[in-house]
Amino acid sequence: MENGDPLVAEKIRSEFENLHIDIEEDRSNRRKQHFLAVKKLGIKRRKRGSGQLNILAEGDSWFYYIPLHPDIIDHLEGMGSPHPLILNYAHYGDAAEQILSLPQRQRIIEALSNPSDYGKFDALLFSAGGNDLAGDQFCLWLKERNPGFPDPSNGIDLQRLASIEGVVKAALEDLIEIRNDTQPDCKIFLHSYDYAIPKNKGVCGVGPWMYPSFIYRKWTSSPDQIAIVKKMLQTLEILLIQLAQTYNNVVYVKTLGTLLKTDWANELHPTTPGFQKLANVFLTSLRTEFPGRI
Repeated sequence: MENGDPLVAEKIRSEFENLHIDIEEDRSNRRKQHFLAVKKLGIKRRKRGSGQLNILAEGDSWFYYIPLHPDIIDHLEGMGSPHPLILNYAHYGDAAEQILSLPQRQRIIEALSNPSDYGKFDALLFSAGGNDLAGDQFCLWLKERNPGFPDPSNGIDLQRLASIEGVVKAALEDLIEIRNDTQPDCKIFLHSYDYAIPKNKGVCGVGPWMYPSFIYRKWTSSPDQIAIVKKMLQTLEILLIQLAQTYNNVVYVKTLGTLLKTDWANELHPTTPGFQKLANVFLTSLRTEFPGRI
């Protein structure tokens, strides 16, 4: 490592590799458990459109959060009658471009291309875009607060935001294309998170994700910060609605406006009851698309 301690560099590299190994082992275990459940329930021999829902989930921390803190998928697995069978490949920290990068997209393709092992999937729940927008890079989409014209409606650099949302759109369009080429009847469910409240609070030593950038750009008023986040998420919602209107078997799940202020555990993640509320929104959407099956 140039101008650095090689021992420190090696330690960082080793820790990163070990984390990657742990993540992949966890996903492998989830896959094996799904194999066994599919075999036991006879789902691979079942005609599409009947019986217990078989769902593939992929995405970020809203679908796979920290231990002992149930997320949307954790709640959803125990909801409905009958309960859905869910293969969850999501992991906290994943951005849309990571999920549709070559290694992870190959995992999605493999699952959708092998109904004899995984069963035919009725739905693909996808949670992504939040990590593309929020984080240390959040300052890139913010304009400096102008003391002479401090209107939060002008706090976003719309051109820059459109650029990163273009990356999210490209990832989602590739996901739709993969679905079309493998299981075109599998319905994709997308969502646009909820109106997060910037505050100087993260989780497990990670974060905060937006608050430092707001302070850096001199947006110190909480109402102004909330207004800017709201506008940003509404642009993401417009993108997802357009995709749902453009492509067959793509469903937009409106999660915006679900959570109260007290439902937020930190800047980006709900409390356990908050995740429960969001899972109920997904349950309603699934019941609309698959009446009598959940």
